[in-house]
Amino acid sequence: MNKSLSFVLVYDWECPISDFSFFDIGTDKSYFGENENNLFESRYDSKVKNQLQEILAEKQAVALYFSGPFLELLSSHDPSTVKKLKSAKHVTLLGGTYHHSLAALHSLTHFNLEVIWHQKLIKKLFGTQPTCFLNTQNIYFNHLAESLASAGFDSTFTGAIDWYLGNKPDQRIFHSKSNENFKLLLVNQDGGHTLFQDNNVANHFLQINSSQLDALGGWAALIRKTKNNGSIVSVNEQLIECDSDPYNIRQPISSSYDGIELDQIKNYPLQESWLKQLYEIESLVAKKPEAAQKLWSRLGAMCVLKALNPELESSEQLSSYEVYQSLINMLNDLRLSL
Repeated sequence: MNKSLSFVLVYDWECPISDFSFFDIGTDKSYFGENENNLFESRYDSKVKNQLQEILAEKQAVALYFSGPFLELLSSHDPSTVKKLKSAKHVTLLGGTYHHSLAALHSLTHFNLEVIWHQKLIKKLFGTQPTCFLNTQNIYFNHLAESLASAGFDSTFTGAIDWYLGNKPDQRIFHSKSNENFKLLLVNQDGGHTLFQDNNVANHFLQINSSQLDALGGWAALIRKTKNNGSIVSVNEQLIECDSDPYNIRQPISSSYDGIELDQIKNYPLQESWLKQLYEIESLVAKKPEAAQKLWSRLGAMCVLKALNPELESSEQLSSYEVYQSLINMLNDLRLSL
C-alpha cells in the first residue's frame, strides 16, 4: 500500500512566569519575564532559527502552527524569515488558538475570539487565510467543527480513537457529523510508530514540536528517517478526492504531540483551581480593549498550565505552588482594572 505522510510542526513560545507578589499589584509589573525579548532571542538563535532555515531550504511539504506570542516575537526579531515563509510554496500555515490554550474546553465564545485573533495575525504577516486548524492538544468534539467551519476552516486534527474506529481501524480521514465537507484528520497516538509498523494505514499525520524536532536531529534528519516509508505530501494533498465517513464525537477527545497528555495540563488541583478562577471573570474582561483581553487570555496558555503541574517541572525558577500564588496576585491585579 502507498502511504502518504504529512508533517505538522508546532511552534509556541513558553515564556517564564514572573514572580508576582502581593506588593506588585498595581505597579504595572509584567506577568511574564520582563526580559522576554532577550529570552526569546536566546532560545530562537540557539535552536529555532536553524530549524526554520532548514525547513525553508529543504523545500519539502510541511504544515506549521505558530502561536500568537511566538509570531509577534518572530516578526520583530527575524522579519526576513517571516518574509521567506510568506513566499515558501511548500509551507502550509495552520490556524489555531492565539495563545495555544484550552479555551475550547472552557468557553467557545473565547475560543472563537482566539481563533479570530490568530487569523488576523496570520493575514497581517503572511497575507493568507489558513484552511486547516490545529487545536491545542488536538482537542475536538462535534460543536467545535461547526465553529471552525463558520470561521472558514475546512479541516482539523484530532486523535485516532481505537474504540470508535471499530470496523475501520485503518481509516484516518473522516468528516464531521454535521458537514461532509469538513474533514477530520486523525493522528496516531503512538508517536509515529504506525508509519513504520502498520502497512494498512494509508494516511499519516506526524506532529512534533520544536524540542522534539531538535532531539531528532533537525528537519533534514527527520525527512531522511521517514521518506522511504511514505510519500511526503502536504495536508491538502491528502484531502483531494478522499472518501470519508462521519466521526461523531460528542465529548472532547484529544491527542498529544508533545508527550504530555491532556490530563497533565488541566486535571491537577492547582490547574483546575486556576482555570476556574480565570474564566470566572471572562465576561468582565470581554468589555475591555483587545490588549487587556489578550493579557487575560495569555494566562490560560499552555506554558502557564504546565507550570502548575510539579510533575512537568516547567518552571526553572518557581515551584508550582509559587506559580499559583503569583497567578492569584496577577488575577487580583487584573480585577483592579475591570
